[in-house]
Order: sequence, then C-alpha cells, then structure tokens
Amino acid sequence: MASRPQTYKPRFAGRYRYKWHSAAFLAAMFVIAVLALGVTLVSSRASSSPLLDNETMSAAREMASMMSPKQIPLAQAGNLQLMLPIYEKAVTVIGFQPVNDANVVALTPMGRQVDGPSGLQALGKISPQDGPQYVVLDGGDESGSQIGEMDVGAPAGSSVFAPVDGVVVGISDYSIDGQCPDIMVQIQPQAQTQVLVVLSHVDQPVISLGQPVRSGVTRIGTVRGLDGCLDQPLKQYTSDNGNHLQLQVEAVN
Repeated sequence: MASRPQTYKPRFAGRYRYKWHSAAFLAAMFVIAVLALGVTLVSSRASSSPLLDNETMSAAREMASMMSPKQIPLAQAGNLQLMLPIYEKAVTVIGFQPVNDANVVALTPMGRQVDGPSGLQALGKISPQDGPQYVVLDGGDESGSQIGEMDVGAPAGSSVFAPVDGVVVGISDYSIDGQCPDIMVQIQPQAQTQVLVVLSHVDQPVISLGQPVRSGVTRIGTVRGLDGCLDQPLKQYTSDNGNHLQLQVEAVN
C-alpha cells in the first residue's frame, strides 16, 4: 500500500524576524528616511522652479507622450476647423505667421491675440469656450501677406495628434534649407477634396498612407527637435529653441 505524501507547512525561524533593535531593521529605516528626504528635496525644488524651465519642460514632454489633447479649435480655414494637435499642458505657445503662397489657404486664428510673452497664459488653464491666446509672428519679407501658417510650440518628443478628421494621403521626407531633415504629413479632411492639411516638423511617424484619422484621437508622431539646426522665431516666447509643429492648409490644384 502506497504511503500518503507528507505536506509541510513553512516555518520561519525566529532569527529571521526583525526586531526593533536589530541592525537590519535600523538599516532599513535609514534607507527609507534617505528616500523620503530625497523626495522632499525634489518636490521643494520643483515648486520653486520658474514656469517652463528644463525640469518643467522634461515633465511636460513625458506627460505629452501619453496624453491626448482636448477638443479646442485653434484656427479656421474656410469652413474647416483646425483642432489642438498636442496635449494642452505641453503647449508652450501658439503662433501665426504670414505666408506669401497662392496655394496656401488663409487662416483665421481663434481666441485672443496678445502682444508679447508677458500676456500669455498657459493653454492648459484655458477652457475650450474661451479659446487660446496666440501671437502673430513677424513674417520678415512676407509681412503683409495673409496669415497662412500656424505653429504649435511644444517640447521635442511631444506626441502629435491629427488636427482634423480625414485620411492620410502623404508622408514624405524632405530637408529644410538643405540642412535640417524633416518629415511632412498630408491629411485630406473628411468630405473636403479641395484642400490638404499639411503638418511639418514631424518625427517618428506612426501612421500609414490611406489610414483614416480622427481629430485629437489618432496619433501621428512626435514633435521634431530642431535645436541647433534651425533658428525658430517661437524661441522668443519659450525657454527652449522654439520647437513646434507647423500646420498649413493648402489648396489642391
């Protein structure tokens, strides 16, 4: 007759139990105290740091890599609305520029124009009903032309979402001034075959040709870092080099 297998209950020897006066317990308490002090120092430093310093920008970049934006309209092109394409708390500034190009559709900014950095308010604190604050940038040789470009400033690496509902019809590599590699994404808005929404300064695209996209939902890629490669006018309003997503609406010939 086969013997029944024995089962054993685990036993813990008394010598492995922590005692209030043991060296192991005191060492563990010391490590916990050090960690708590580190967290306190980091928190106090963060609370005293100015808005949009390096630490804030890094935190905004990390948050923007995961969060999708609110449905906030930024500009109107005819009967087409361009919606916020980047998580609102990561946006550094919204700027518009004149463009002298017959194929570029004029944009009507939505919200309130301010004259300089001192009047800007963080986009994350603005409700969709109020609309964002924005600046109009000096167009240089193109001053006096219609407003045709919108720049949405954000830390490099921030996630970019579709600004309209539509279909991806173009993804192309090109070079800015022959020295800055860039990627351009073209979206044909839903039921509007006469225009294309063009996104530039895109990095690491995650969409494909023919893919349907939804405004504020479909992730396109990330904001390209152009630090040290391009002199970006937005930098006068931000603490970085003015990295941004560029948007235009172009007529289809």
